[in-house]
Amino acid sequence: MPKPAQNKAFQTAAQPASDTAPALQTGESAVQPVLRALDILRVLNEKNPASLAFLHERTGLPKPTLVRLLQTLIAAGYVEQLSRRHGYRLTQEVLQLARGFRFDHHVVEVARPYMDAFTRIHKWPVAIATLEGARMHVHYGTQGLSPFSYDADVKRPNRIPVLQAALGRAYLAYCPKDERDVLLRLLRQSGHAADREAKDKNFIARLISEIHAKGYATMATVPGETANGIAVPIMKGDAVLAAITLRFYDSAMSEQEAATRYAAPLHEMAKQIAAAA
Repeated sequence: MPKPAQNKAFQTAAQPASDTAPALQTGESAVQPVLRALDILRVLNEKNPASLAFLHERTGLPKPTLVRLLQTLIAAGYVEQLSRRHGYRLTQEVLQLARGFRFDHHVVEVARPYMDAFTRIHKWPVAIATLEGARMHVHYGTQGLSPFSYDADVKRPNRIPVLQAALGRAYLAYCPKDERDVLLRLLRQSGHAADREAKDKNFIARLISEIHAKGYATMATVPGETANGIAVPIMKGDAVLAAITLRFYDSAMSEQEAATRYAAPLHEMAKQIAAAA
């Protein structure tokens, strides 16, 4: 498979090659060939392979322009021509374009406006986390938008134990059984005190049963901790994409009061995020 041409990939589409260095293009004239080439990749992603006539119909580009752009993409290694009848198709090289992308980052970006809106309406801060290894990674929180922001001057850890945090417990309770089995095995082997309860099968069974009965998870009791949290999963089918939690002061309301007021809105926000992800 040919390797992408680093500097010449889109130069061909922008202007014909010459023996002298081409003048730099600025503004719209330099951007348009790139946008058109990306549009071709998008259409080929929807229908792979696709004929020149189909690409012309979907992109609206003149066929000579399409051929020129396709030749550039072929030279870069992202497209190959099958035949006049079957047209063009993407190559495996396009997978390299997404190597730096992580779906959990996408979920977080999708969740941000929903979380911001939630805190503006309900005032309390919320946070989102995904599973990374045997820890939950907190990516974003709305403390800055909340008048009730908890310990705002304290930098809280981004990676938190699964069995102590409401976020981790929600993830554990709702992830598929095979994933849960692997996660529990990792926790049992970790040697960290925060993971010790993973070895107690009865505790794990009670915890999961309790979370399913309530419809949300709560954090473990931690000496000296003045805040509490209730968390729910963000699910796509059977998969847990992330978990989201609302944090509140024990002195402001009890767990039951927090659940009565906010569990349903949390679940609704999680559904909206999953649908948009």
